[in-house]
Amino acid sequence: MCIETDSEITTLVHKDQLAHNRYYVSSIIDIVTFLAINHLPFRGDTDAWDSAGQTGSGLFLSLFEFTLEKYPHLAKIIPAIPRNATYTSHEIQYVIIELMSRQVTEHIVEEIGNTQSKWMEPEIQQDVKISIVLRFLDETYAIKERLLTIATSDAGDAKTLTQTLISEIRKAGLTTDKIISQVYDGASLMSGKLGGVQALLQDELGREIPYVHCFNHQLHLVIVLVMSAERAIEDLVSVCNALYKFTRKPTVAARYKGNTLKRLLEQRWAGHLATVEVILKSFQEILEVLDHVENTPSFPADTRMEAAGLRSAVSKPSFCFHALVVQKILAILEPPNRMLQSEEMDLQTAVQLVNSARECILALRTEEVFMELWKECCGTEANDTASHQSKRKCSVNRNLNDYILEQTSGARPQENQIKEQQRLFYSCIDAVAGEIVHRFGERNSKLIESMVSLNPKSTSFLDPERIKPRLVLTGTTVNEAEFVVACQRILKHTETFSPPNEGKWTIKTVLHHFHSSLEAMPSVITAYKAALTLGASTALCENSFSTLKNVFSEHRRSMLHTRKACLIQLAFEKDLTRKCKTEWKDRLLRRFHSSGKRRLQLYYT
Repeated sequence: MCIETDSEITTLVHKDQLAHNRYYVSSIIDIVTFLAINHLPFRGDTDAWDSAGQTGSGLFLSLFEFTLEKYPHLAKIIPAIPRNATYTSHEIQYVIIELMSRQVTEHIVEEIGNTQSKWMEPEIQQDVKISIVLRFLDETYAIKERLLTIATSDAGDAKTLTQTLISEIRKAGLTTDKIISQVYDGASLMSGKLGGVQALLQDELGREIPYVHCFNHQLHLVIVLVMSAERAIEDLVSVCNALYKFTRKPTVAARYKGNTLKRLLEQRWAGHLATVEVILKSFQEILEVLDHVENTPSFPADTRMEAAGLRSAVSKPSFCFHALVVQKILAILEPPNRMLQSEEMDLQTAVQLVNSARECILALRTEEVFMELWKECCGTEANDTASHQSKRKCSVNRNLNDYILEQTSGARPQENQIKEQQRLFYSCIDAVAGEIVHRFGERNSKLIESMVSLNPKSTSFLDPERIKPRLVLTGTTVNEAEFVVACQRILKHTETFSPPNEGKWTIKTVLHHFHSSLEAMPSVITAYKAALTLGASTALCENSFSTLKNVFSEHRRSMLHTRKACLIQLAFEKDLTRKCKTEWKDRLLRRFHSSGKRRLQLYYT
């Protein structure tokens, strides 16, 4: 019997069935989220529903089958799901991935929009793809760095990259008016004063936007200088590479008992230190395997000759000394290198960190430190010589007794060697200290001076004239009266009280402690917010390329760039992606429901 009603058939679907449908699609979203966060491929040779559990079905279907076994409620729902609406195809996976990425991007835009400063600093790293990271302060005055997108461009010239940067920022719903600085590596494509991205961006937007050369890249260039400051240090690097290749040979590796030697890659920020540390730690094991190979006839002649050459090179006290010098210097630069990669690091703190490292390196320039290192390497040589003494008994020919010279009035060879090694030691220290001054000293000096004036310990604390360059970037007018009041208020408090956790008064601690009162002084709080927004490293961009490498597996060689960019963002911004399983789930389901004509109804229309 037919009954006429004013309702459509879709509204007569039982609400329990809609809930079951949502639970089913929700389970699919959870699987997609898990695979995306863990950089795992979705598909196998087939993505048909009937192939689930079979060899080559892929991780998505395999994980879906596991979910059915683990959750009986989902298994009861499956029979009611139409075979033409299982939503397990790769097309549906792509739809969900894009919706999740859009949700993450919208949240990032919302974070920037809700923050009281609303200023941001784009960081770009160009390596076939373009990683765009935005740095900003959130509404709690915490520093945030977010991956906006991994973009691509039709060409790799500076003009195209600049247009791509502007286009991606605006496409996300952000305004370029709030960009107050830009951080790139030192390649001329990005840093060129006339035709680089940093210059073209300022020309395009019609205002000054200071460019900051990534401090991690600069510090790495300082390290590269150390390794090329002296020919002897270059020889050390060559021997280290030769040792790595030698111990990689299967017949040698089976005999070698020390720590695995590190391959020296010039582009790795900490590669030189890791290589030298392993060689020093496993020095005796290296000598033993070289001796064994050299004196074992079963090894090929060329391998024995190579072992003899390496044995001769590493047994010299100068080799061990050079390795100790490099380790001593690079060990001081390693903590700043790691700390600079933190998203909490602001520009002023970065400058202080680098200057402190330079002072520590200059403190090594003493005869006591030199002799300590020299005695250490000579002790290694003595132990090595004692364990490899000749079995032949040596004696002096009695016929030559009248011709033996027992002393000389000239300089001894050992003294000459010590003087040469001391010269090299001082030369390396001077080269590093000088390069740090050269690279970190002059660039952005006015900007850094204005940041120093925000520190209560500075003699020019809250001097309006010094802080003016920073406020110009934000388009804020200097109110001298506000700076006078803020200076008295902050100094009176900081002279009496210490910051929380027995720390020091810095730009960050001042803002966190006094933000309530500074909100009544817009120009002052603006200066503090802008100071923390200025970053010093593109480390997050570098990390995004590591994620790209993990996502770009052999199963995804033909994937479209849009899909790949979405997966990289989801894998990188894990904390936001996980929200797709919790607080964003209902919004995601509604968007999926309205994204096309869906056979499986999730909500009443």
